[in-house]
Amino acid sequence: MKEKAFSKFLRRQVLLIGLLYMGDYLFFFFEQNYFNTFLDHVLFLPELYISVMVSLSATMGLIIMIVWGIVSDNTRSKYGRRRPYLLLGVVAGIAMMFYGLSLNYYLCLIIDVLIIGIASNAFLVAERSLIPDTVEVENRGRANGIINSVSYIGLLIGVAFLLLGNELFGIPDPRPGATGTIITQEGHLILLSMGGLLFATVGIIGFFFIKEKAVSELPEKKKFFKELKQTFNIAELKSQKEFFKIVLALVIFQSGISSIMPFLFIFIFDQGLSTLQLLLGIVIAFPFVFIATIYLGRLSDKFGRKRFVPLSLTIVSVGFLIMPFASGNYILFMIGLPFVLVGVLALVTPLNAWSQDLLPEDKRGKFTGILNIVNTVSQIIGSFAGGLVATLFGIPWIFLLGPVFFLASIPVFFKVEETVNL
Repeated sequence: MKEKAFSKFLRRQVLLIGLLYMGDYLFFFFEQNYFNTFLDHVLFLPELYISVMVSLSATMGLIIMIVWGIVSDNTRSKYGRRRPYLLLGVVAGIAMMFYGLSLNYYLCLIIDVLIIGIASNAFLVAERSLIPDTVEVENRGRANGIINSVSYIGLLIGVAFLLLGNELFGIPDPRPGATGTIITQEGHLILLSMGGLLFATVGIIGFFFIKEKAVSELPEKKKFFKELKQTFNIAELKSQKEFFKIVLALVIFQSGISSIMPFLFIFIFDQGLSTLQLLLGIVIAFPFVFIATIYLGRLSDKFGRKRFVPLSLTIVSVGFLIMPFASGNYILFMIGLPFVLVGVLALVTPLNAWSQDLLPEDKRGKFTGILNIVNTVSQIIGSFAGGLVATLFGIPWIFLLGPVFFLASIPVFFKVEETVNL
């Protein structure tokens, strides 16, 4: 298929959505890391309290994203269908700042599970629905490539703070018999304020500058409870069988990523590398990630979504097989790291475009919420599998799970219909 040129308007639109994703990456990177260390380092609570908060937060996201999806699908304001919900990023960002002031576990739960859970998922539904709403099928692969590439800036900022946060704000752990360092409350407050401020800022920028279709071009508005009821209508769900095929394929694929991610930074820090060596590894690896992200998006527009899935998954799997043997070997570590980062970051580019193609046009928000099931289910499967392998054989061997899930997903992806007219 011949590539269709990006208009000036579309380039601007895609870069703005990429900015939203950048704030999203940084915000949730901080939430997943510093919210948990706050409970451990500041409130000195055992791991069970962290597990409870993480589980409740995931449950809230699973439910409320579908609700916000239905609401945004049927919003017909003069400010657009999705844009008003980007402003709830301001609420979530301010809540993240106040989390650093909390000295009570129940207040932390209220902020993370209720306030951030409700506000941030409104932002996420709007952000994720904007791509299929405003970008045509023939450009979606490249659009996702650009958006993901811009979003990596947020991830790089988060990793930089992770590497430097301990240096800047770490103190010796004061608990009896404890070794190592902890980050002070002041350190958490500064870090969380930066993450919250950026998230709020990109929400405001998105609201003012992103463009949507005119209300007159949108499908007919539907009643909320009727739409919610139809979510559990078997006949309607059966009519979207291609969508649910890709949901199943993505659950298998993402389980491979989720089996590695909870332990990835533990593995990296266990190598005993200096901050300079770690930064060098990131500097070498990320150009590969950017190139793979852009070209996988372009290839999926030109040759279809599924053609390069088996090849790309197989190549990345070879790199994952290097990592168990990279422990203590800096050269192998530097060779394997780009493959791992391409696997956990870049491969989703054509897969995201594919899933967006299959969202029902008048119910993209709701089905984006349903698609969020992929993240929750794959986290349960992947974290259990990764934890089991790490316990039985050691953390380096978790990398073998990536190829197992990746290769298992290939035949399921082939069952999904091609959405690009070649």
